Parts: sequence; structure tokens; C-alpha cells
Amino acid sequence: MALDQSNLNKLRDIVGAENVLTSREDLIPYAFDGTAAMKEMPGSVVFAVSTEQISAVLKLANDTETPVVTRGSGTGLSGGSVPAADCIVLCTVKMGAILEVDAANLTMTVEPGVTTIQIAEAAEKAGLFYPPDPGSMKISTIGGNVAENSGGLRGLKYGVTRNYVMGMEVVLPDGEVMRLGNKCVKDVAGFSLKDVMIGSEGTLGVITKVLLRLIPKPAAKKTMVATFDAMDAAAQTVSDIIAAQIIPCTLEFLDRTTIHCVEDFAKVGLPLDCEALLLMETDGHPAAGKGRHDGAATAHVCVGPECSLPLTSASRLAETLS
Repeated sequence: MALDQSNLNKLRDIVGAENVLTSREDLIPYAFDGTAAMKEMPGSVVFAVSTEQISAVLKLANDTETPVVTRGSGTGLSGGSVPAADCIVLCTVKMGAILEVDAANLTMTVEPGVTTIQIAEAAEKAGLFYPPDPGSMKISTIGGNVAENSGGLRGLKYGVTRNYVMGMEVVLPDGEVMRLGNKCVKDVAGFSLKDVMIGSEGTLGVITKVLLRLIPKPAAKKTMVATFDAMDAAAQTVSDIIAAQIIPCTLEFLDRTTIHCVEDFAKVGLPLDCEALLLMETDGHPAAGKGRHDGAATAHVCVGPECSLPLTSASRLAETLS
């Protein structure tokens, strides 16, 4: 049941009238996320800017038995931020502060509305590296990344979001604030409640701060495109690479249909006269970029951002299409 006018006024008192949307035309963009064919009209949209505001909103929702769905940028593909009918959509995009970059301890503390690309850029500025790179990283927020346990192209070598969350602050459905985890690498005592929250899609609480693990920036990076006359040969090459105990930073398989879709849209110069291709990126020690090109009809090795960036864009688009 949607909140009545009296309770809507209480919401406005908590977050400010400018941070509560109720008109139909304002609610329509929040009726869906990136998930195909799923939508539902919420009763209201609330933009919070602090942990205290989120706690107060959840206490009100709990008292009135009003469902709450948390939302970041709405790029998810699993329906995690699709509203329930007449619910409160609690949007955290205005909580966008990078609170701390602790280079000495290889950590970063951020609010949930910080985008993934902002985190990656802040880490790079400090000479460090944040590996998770979902296809929507330019607009997806870290709160959503943690709630969905987002992966990305680098997941093969570096893992997913869960592997880089050391702690968090979360508000439970009754408004209680919990702080989970810390900067200690060997934090093994007691229940790992932060790991329960990661991937819970907002069903257990609202994430309000995230403590992230950073790693040293790789010394070198190389990108390679290998084309194949048959899909089977490309697939076998993937198996051979892993069997040889070579773990690329990224390894993306594109068939003919995907190649043409990506090239038609992105115009990045992908070869169109092949049945399949592999987009590979290696990083680490400079020697990590050396290797053989067995089984490929052609192979092109590329060093530097002028060629790696277009291929990375192609990989992200292919990941979205898949």
C-alpha cells in the first residue's frame, strides 16, 4: 500500500521536499532497471544523502509496513532494483563521496553512490588498481555493485566485487546501523556478515559505506586480437590457454554475429572476415605479454592505450550483448 499524504510529509521532513518524488511522470523512470520486460510503478522515490536519513526512512517504512527497494543507477540486469507496487524506491545516487584513499593500507572508503569508474580513477591516481569492471562501470554505482556482487571482464584473473570488499556500513530494515569488517586482511574471527550482505540485492539492508581493497597497479599491459576461421578453433584456444596455466586479465570470445553487432554499433575496427575472434589482455610483469599464437588465423599484439581502449570498449559491449 502506498504511503498516505501524512506519511509522505514525514518523508519530506526526513530528506527534504526536493528529495521526494510522487508525480507519475517523475516515477516512470524508476519503474524499471536494465532488466528486460520487468517494470512496476513505485509509490514514491526518495533520495537520501546520509546514513541517518536512510535509517529514518526505513524506520518509517517499517512502522507503516511499506516495502522499500534500494536503487543506484538502475543498470542491473537481474531485476534487483525493479520496484514492488506502490513501494518506496530509496535511491542512493546522491551519496557520492570518496571518503578516504588509504594508500598505506591499500584501501578506499566510499559512499554507495560513487560510480565504479570514479573508484578506478581514484585508485589509479594513487598508483593503485581496483580490478572489478562491470560493463556499465561508467554509470553503475558501488552500492549496486556490492548488492549484486558484480563481475566484469577482469573476473577471470582478478575475481568479482566480493573479493575487494573488506567492510561496510549497512542499515537494517528496522533502521539499525551495523558496521561490518575492517582494514585487517586477516579478519577471521566470528561470522562474516559482510559476505552475507554482498550479493543480497538489497533484501537484507541498505549499504551506506563500503571499505574496498586495492592492489598494486600492474607494471605492464598488452592487448591481443586473434581471429579464427572456425568457432571450434577459438574455443579450443581458450581451453589451451587455461590448461597452460596462463591467466589473462581478460579473455573475451566473440562469434561472427556478435562481431558484426559490436562493430556496427561501436566502429572500433574489428575484423569482419572471420568466424570468431578472441580479445585478450595480459598484465603484470612485462614478460607476461609474450606468448605464441597457435591455432589463430591471424594475431595482432597491441601495446598502449591507443589500441587497448577501443578493444576494451568492444569487450564491454560484447559482455552487455551476452
